[in-house]
Amino acid sequence: MSSRPPLRQLTRLYTLSNQLPKLHHGRLPPLVQSISTTPAPRLKARIPPHRNTFIQTRFTEADVPGLPFWIKHTVPPFVPNGEVSPTQCFEACKRYVHLAIENKPNWQQHNLSLTATSPTTTHDGTIPFFTLHYAAITLLLFAQSREPRFLALHILTTGTTANYVPSTLTLALLGHKTNSLGNPQFAHAKESLARLLASPDHRSSSEYRPDTLTLAALVQSGTNTRAGADRAIQLLEDACKAYSAAGGTWHWRARGVLALSRLLLERKQTARARAVLSAAVDELDDPEICFRYAMLLPRSDAERRVLIQRAAVSGVDEAAREMARETREGLEEEEEKGLSAWERKARGVMADEWAGIAGDKAIL
Repeated sequence: MSSRPPLRQLTRLYTLSNQLPKLHHGRLPPLVQSISTTPAPRLKARIPPHRNTFIQTRFTEADVPGLPFWIKHTVPPFVPNGEVSPTQCFEACKRYVHLAIENKPNWQQHNLSLTATSPTTTHDGTIPFFTLHYAAITLLLFAQSREPRFLALHILTTGTTANYVPSTLTLALLGHKTNSLGNPQFAHAKESLARLLASPDHRSSSEYRPDTLTLAALVQSGTNTRAGADRAIQLLEDACKAYSAAGGTWHWRARGVLALSRLLLERKQTARARAVLSAAVDELDDPEICFRYAMLLPRSDAERRVLIQRAAVSGVDEAAREMARETREGLEEEEEKGLSAWERKARGVMADEWAGIAGDKAIL
């Protein structure tokens, strides 16, 4: 039995990208220091990143956040009820740090379980990587200092080198989002992602196939080349086929649908893009997909405005901006019908409110 795919938190990496640790040339940034008249100590020469940068132990047991941190963040909907507990994450990290610092030969093989289906299924004293993976992403998103995030990257790199698929996808996603996937410290993630693409029928990777293909497509589309776009379209179409054939869960389907529709529109294949978005509108209920689909509908289609408004109230700035524009245009068109001063003012206020939602105008 394979472990349940703990990719819910990976999906959060798309929507909480502002909380990700920002990597400057592959390094975590230094913490802001207070101004002081004391002479600064001499800094050591900075070592360029290399393929084992994230395997270095730049943390201690004291750097594991206390239990209150885990109680605060290991909660639904970020972590579903019963999936993994705050105490399990805390204790797993403590044990992992001790083992990593001790660094005995083959300690990963002897002390980590990559096949555990839950935090409590090991009976041999090994640490379920299932739990460590959840803990690592929690640290990436919510830790306020460098060392816990170094620990998270260490855990994810360990999982990646051991072919634990969720860790590969997480680390590769982080490299992609920070434009660092081609850098040496992400070499393990890049190589592991390539292996996943080359082995679609491997038991440990088949359930992650649609997400693996989606991530690979996003990487290819980021090359901004004709060949990269061609490859991205093929990968996304393969992801759709893999999902249709096997069912299960495609956590990154919304990202895949949006990427595929964008690439098709760039190729002037509007009908195909509309069909891709239409098939996903009701099933995914994603506000950005609703907006992108609505913008491909004729102005006379009653569904168009409904979908744009639905996206606007769900936080899509472009949709709110479009609502403001259409409200103003409608006001201009209807002024000829003899609207009263009160009606004109009311509709003008509504247009300003939509603009305010989009961040274009302050609402007082």
